[in-house]
Amino acid sequence: MKQHIQTVKTYIIERKKRFILIACIIGALVIAGLITLGVYESTPKIIYKPADACKLFTPLKAEDLLGNKVIDLGTNSPVVSGNLATSQCSYTDTNPIENDLIVAAVAIRSGVNNEGVKQNNADFTAAKPTTGVQNVSNLGDSAYFNQSLGQLDILKGRNWYILSYGVGSTPQSNTLANDVTLANKILN
Repeated sequence: MKQHIQTVKTYIIERKKRFILIACIIGALVIAGLITLGVYESTPKIIYKPADACKLFTPLKAEDLLGNKVIDLGTNSPVVSGNLATSQCSYTDTNPIENDLIVAAVAIRSGVNNEGVKQNNADFTAAKPTTGVQNVSNLGDSAYFNQSLGQLDILKGRNWYILSYGVGSTPQSNTLANDVTLANKILN
Protein backbone atom coordinates (compact mmCIF):
# COMPACT_ATOMS: atom_id res chain seq x y z
CA MET A 1 0.00 0.00 0.00
CA LYS A 2 2.86 2.39 0.87
CA GLN A 3 4.39 1.77 -2.50
CA HIS A 4 1.10 2.53 -4.22
CA ILE A 5 0.78 5.87 -2.32
CA GLN A 6 4.39 6.68 -3.13
CA THR A 7 3.74 6.01 -6.84
CA VAL A 8 0.73 8.34 -6.82
CA LYS A 9 2.78 11.08 -5.06
CA THR A 10 5.56 10.72 -7.61
CA TYR A 11 3.04 10.85 -10.46
CA ILE A 12 1.49 14.07 -9.07
CA ILE A 13 4.87 15.74 -8.44
CA GLU A 14 6.07 14.92 -11.95
CA ARG A 15 2.92 16.38 -13.49
CA LYS A 16 2.38 19.24 -11.03
CA LYS A 17 2.60 21.98 -13.67
CA ARG A 18 0.06 20.20 -15.84
CA PHE A 19 -2.38 19.82 -12.92
CA ILE A 20 -1.99 23.51 -12.02
CA LEU A 21 -2.64 24.51 -15.64
CA ILE A 22 -5.73 22.30 -15.85
CA ALA A 23 -7.01 23.68 -12.52
CA CYS A 24 -6.49 27.27 -13.77
CA ILE A 25 -8.35 26.54 -17.01
CA ILE A 26 -11.25 24.94 -15.14
CA GLY A 27 -11.33 27.89 -12.72
CA ALA A 28 -11.36 30.42 -15.58
CA LEU A 29 -14.20 28.54 -17.29
CA VAL A 30 -16.24 28.46 -14.09
CA ILE A 31 -15.70 32.22 -13.56
CA ALA A 32 -16.61 33.00 -17.18
CA GLY A 33 -19.75 30.88 -16.84
CA LEU A 34 -20.78 32.66 -13.65
CA ILE A 35 -20.23 36.09 -15.26
CA THR A 36 -22.27 35.07 -18.31
CA LEU A 37 -25.05 33.75 -16.10
CA GLY A 38 -25.02 36.95 -14.04
CA VAL A 39 -25.27 39.17 -17.12
CA TYR A 40 -28.04 37.00 -18.57
CA GLU A 41 -30.02 37.07 -15.33
CA SER A 42 -29.62 40.86 -14.90
CA THR A 43 -30.86 41.65 -18.43
CA PRO A 44 -34.60 42.41 -18.41
CA LYS A 45 -36.65 39.75 -20.12
CA ILE A 46 -38.70 41.21 -22.97
CA ILE A 47 -42.03 39.43 -22.90
CA TYR A 48 -44.14 42.00 -24.76
CA LYS A 49 -43.15 43.61 -28.04
CA PRO A 50 -42.88 47.38 -27.53
CA ALA A 51 -45.13 49.68 -29.56
CA ASP A 52 -43.48 51.49 -32.48
CA ALA A 53 -44.87 55.03 -32.75
CA CYS A 54 -43.97 55.37 -36.43
CA LYS A 55 -45.73 52.16 -37.37
CA LEU A 56 -48.87 53.50 -35.70
CA PHE A 57 -48.48 57.09 -36.92
CA THR A 58 -47.56 56.73 -40.56
CA PRO A 59 -46.85 59.54 -43.04
CA LEU A 60 -50.22 58.80 -44.66
CA LYS A 61 -52.03 59.38 -41.36
CA ALA A 62 -49.98 62.54 -40.81
CA GLU A 63 -50.97 63.82 -44.27
CA ASP A 64 -54.59 63.16 -43.41
CA LEU A 65 -54.18 65.53 -40.43
CA LEU A 66 -51.68 68.08 -41.75
CA GLY A 67 -52.23 68.22 -45.51
CA ASN A 68 -50.72 66.56 -48.56
CA LYS A 69 -47.13 67.41 -47.69
CA VAL A 70 -45.58 66.72 -44.32
CA ILE A 71 -42.09 66.92 -42.93
CA ASP A 72 -40.89 64.03 -40.82
CA LEU A 73 -39.37 65.61 -37.72
CA GLY A 74 -37.74 62.53 -36.41
CA THR A 75 -38.52 58.94 -35.83
CA ASN A 76 -37.04 56.27 -33.72
CA SER A 77 -37.60 52.61 -33.23
CA PRO A 78 -38.45 51.56 -29.69
CA VAL A 79 -35.51 51.93 -27.33
CA VAL A 80 -35.52 49.49 -24.40
CA SER A 81 -34.23 50.70 -21.06
CA GLY A 82 -34.80 48.41 -18.10
CA ASN A 83 -38.38 47.18 -18.13
CA LEU A 84 -39.66 49.93 -20.43
CA ALA A 85 -39.32 50.95 -24.07
CA THR A 86 -39.95 54.36 -25.63
CA SER A 87 -40.70 55.33 -29.19
CA GLN A 88 -41.44 58.71 -30.80
CA CYS A 89 -42.74 59.94 -34.13
CA SER A 90 -43.69 63.45 -35.22
CA TYR A 91 -44.57 65.40 -38.34
CA THR A 92 -45.18 69.02 -39.26
CA ASP A 93 -46.94 70.72 -42.11
CA THR A 94 -45.03 72.77 -44.68
CA ASN A 95 -46.22 76.20 -43.57
CA PRO A 96 -43.53 78.75 -44.55
CA ILE A 97 -44.20 80.80 -41.39
CA GLU A 98 -42.12 79.00 -38.77
CA ASN A 99 -44.16 80.12 -35.75
CA ASP A 100 -47.35 78.83 -37.38
CA LEU A 101 -46.16 75.30 -38.14
CA ILE A 102 -48.65 72.65 -37.08
CA VAL A 103 -47.03 69.70 -35.34
CA ALA A 104 -48.48 66.25 -34.65
CA ALA A 105 -46.37 64.21 -32.25
CA VAL A 106 -46.72 60.77 -30.71
CA ALA A 107 -44.59 59.29 -27.95
CA ILE A 108 -45.26 55.81 -26.61
CA ARG A 109 -43.83 54.24 -23.49
CA SER A 110 -44.35 50.47 -23.38
CA GLY A 111 -43.92 47.97 -20.59
CA VAL A 112 -41.87 45.11 -22.05
CA ASN A 113 -42.62 42.76 -19.16
CA ASN A 114 -44.97 42.62 -16.15
CA GLU A 115 -42.67 44.81 -14.05
CA GLY A 116 -42.60 47.43 -16.81
CA VAL A 117 -46.38 47.38 -17.12
CA LYS A 118 -46.72 47.96 -13.36
CA GLN A 119 -44.17 50.78 -13.51
CA ASN A 120 -45.95 52.35 -16.51
CA ASN A 121 -49.29 52.29 -14.68
CA ALA A 122 -47.79 53.80 -11.52
CA ASP A 123 -45.86 56.49 -13.42
CA PHE A 124 -48.92 57.40 -15.52
CA THR A 125 -50.89 58.02 -12.34
CA ALA A 126 -48.03 59.89 -10.65
CA ALA A 127 -47.47 62.15 -13.69
CA LYS A 128 -51.06 63.40 -13.72
CA PRO A 129 -51.09 66.99 -12.45
CA THR A 130 -53.57 67.94 -9.75
CA THR A 131 -54.74 71.07 -11.61
CA GLY A 132 -55.27 72.04 -15.23
CA VAL A 133 -56.31 68.53 -16.20
CA GLN A 134 -59.42 67.28 -17.91
CA ASN A 135 -60.30 63.59 -17.63
CA VAL A 136 -61.19 62.01 -20.97
CA SER A 137 -63.46 59.02 -21.35
CA ASN A 138 -63.68 56.42 -24.11
CA LEU A 139 -59.94 56.45 -24.83
CA GLY A 140 -57.93 53.50 -23.56
CA ASP A 141 -58.10 52.40 -19.93
CA SER A 142 -57.54 55.92 -18.61
CA ALA A 143 -56.89 59.27 -20.25
CA TYR A 144 -56.49 62.93 -19.39
CA PHE A 145 -55.76 66.16 -21.23
CA ASN A 146 -53.02 68.27 -19.67
CA GLN A 147 -54.07 71.81 -20.62
CA SER A 148 -50.82 73.50 -19.62
CA LEU A 149 -48.78 71.21 -21.92
CA GLY A 150 -51.46 70.79 -24.58
CA GLN A 151 -51.01 67.04 -24.54
CA LEU A 152 -53.28 64.06 -24.23
CA ASP A 153 -52.02 61.20 -22.06
CA ILE A 154 -53.62 57.80 -22.59
CA LEU A 155 -52.96 54.56 -20.76
CA LYS A 156 -54.07 51.58 -22.81
CA GLY A 157 -52.96 48.08 -21.91
CA ARG A 158 -49.15 47.99 -21.65
CA ASN A 159 -48.71 51.37 -23.34
CA TRP A 160 -48.73 55.01 -22.26
CA TYR A 161 -49.39 57.30 -25.22
CA ILE A 162 -48.49 61.00 -25.10
CA LEU A 163 -50.05 62.93 -27.98
CA SER A 164 -49.79 66.52 -29.08
CA TYR A 165 -51.40 68.13 -32.12
CA GLY A 166 -51.43 71.87 -32.78
CA VAL A 167 -49.24 74.92 -33.33
CA GLY A 168 -45.70 73.82 -32.51
CA SER A 169 -44.55 77.15 -31.08
CA THR A 170 -47.45 77.27 -28.59
CA PRO A 171 -48.36 73.70 -27.59
CA GLN A 172 -50.35 75.00 -24.62
CA SER A 173 -52.88 76.27 -27.18
CA ASN A 174 -53.57 72.72 -28.38
CA THR A 175 -57.16 71.65 -27.96
CA LEU A 176 -58.55 68.46 -26.56
CA ALA A 177 -60.56 68.00 -29.77
CA ASN A 178 -57.41 68.07 -31.93
CA ASP A 179 -55.54 65.68 -29.64
CA VAL A 180 -58.52 63.29 -29.65
CA THR A 181 -58.52 63.42 -33.46
CA LEU A 182 -54.85 62.36 -33.40
CA ALA A 183 -55.62 59.68 -30.80
CA ASN A 184 -58.33 58.18 -33.02
CA LYS A 185 -55.79 57.92 -35.86
CA ILE A 186 -53.30 56.13 -33.59
CA LEU A 187 -55.51 53.89 -31.49
CA ASN A 188 -57.89 52.71 -34.24
